[in-house]
Amino acid sequence: MRHLHKALRENHHLRHGGRMQYGLFLKGIGLTLEQALQFWRSEFVKGKVDADKFDKAYAYSVRHMFGKEGKRTDYTPYSCMKVILSNPPSQGDYHGCPFRHSDPELLKQKLQNYKVSPSGINQILELVKGMHYQLACQKYFELTHNVEDAGFSLNHPNQYFTESQKLLEGGREIKKEVDMSQRSQENPANMTRPSQANSKQAHEEMGDLDSFFQDE
Repeated sequence: MRHLHKALRENHHLRHGGRMQYGLFLKGIGLTLEQALQFWRSEFVKGKVDADKFDKAYAYSVRHMFGKEGKRTDYTPYSCMKVILSNPPSQGDYHGCPFRHSDPELLKQKLQNYKVSPSGINQILELVKGMHYQLACQKYFELTHNVEDAGFSLNHPNQYFTESQKLLEGGREIKKEVDMSQRSQENPANMTRPSQANSKQAHEEMGDLDSFFQDE
């Protein structure tokens, strides 16, 4: 999710696979449909997509993942196994599992950029070599949260987020998405075009997520 978030911030766009994987993750941490539309629109319009094009070409897929279009399936966030085993990323894609789908040398560079120690990187790469991708991610969790034993078996990106929040204990909490849910029920957002205040709100949430992924 950190990889997807960074790509979205840099490119102001994600392909369908990335939008589904990251969008459902955000849904899982509390974004409502209205907030999700604001979130994606606010980032896409910084790139080559204007608001009208977003509403015509991309808003449908956001509503679809919330069960408001098509077969009305209320999609749930992808588990680790679903991310690992299905829809591998191709050139220009950013979805997937970094431990499963990254070239080992590129993964090593990424971990170095994330300030993982050399010994920690070696432990992770050994697990990846043995195709223990979830254990590699769990080791990454332990190293970046300074714990010897995570105390759980990692099997879902949203589980990672929840367990991380527990350890942070209020130091840098990502709760505005949930708070927004309550506010949107009191004052429903415009589903077609967000107000200036709502756009600012979505931008602030992006900042919260920036902080979470950067400081982890």
